[in-house]
Amino acid sequence: MNNRWILHAAFLLCFSTTALSINYKQLQLQERTNIRKCQELLEQLNGKINLTYRADFKIPMEMTEKMQKSYTAFAIQEMLQNVFLVFRNNFSSTGWNETIVVRLLDELHQQTVFLKTVLEEKQEERLTWEMSSTALHLKSYYWRVQRYLKLMKYNSYAWMVVRAEIFRNFLIIRRLTRNFQN
Repeated sequence: MNNRWILHAAFLLCFSTTALSINYKQLQLQERTNIRKCQELLEQLNGKINLTYRADFKIPMEMTEKMQKSYTAFAIQEMLQNVFLVFRNNFSSTGWNETIVVRLLDELHQQTVFLKTVLEEKQEERLTWEMSSTALHLKSYYWRVQRYLKLMKYNSYAWMVVRAEIFRNFLIIRRLTRNFQN
């Protein structure tokens, strides 16, 4: 009788693990498509560049290295959430088309929700990720970007520097999605 329950429990465990696994190929395709859309929208946000406003926000080196698939997904989610928060700031001094910015925010929000849904089952890994030095360095990086904008009083030149930095972020995200191939 006990063997039957053990067999039943083992079957359920195997089934639930298989059913809850992430389809990384689908995730890779979805992220590449969405990041391309975001890059196209970002390219439409024009403005004047003033080289005296340049800044090095020091993106964490870990973001350019290979990491395990689930950590990659958490890193991308963190990056997208923070880019969303950056663009929610006061961009009125830029002269940018508000419709384009709203479309960019919508695209970022959709991607974040999609990743949150996909990663819902990975709560233990999420906790490990959130306590990792990479996650902390990434949060600090986006804090520096936000602080820069605030110190520069959200002027259009500062926004162009941040726009270029966010474009680099999208390139890094595209590179990170390659981790989903294997």
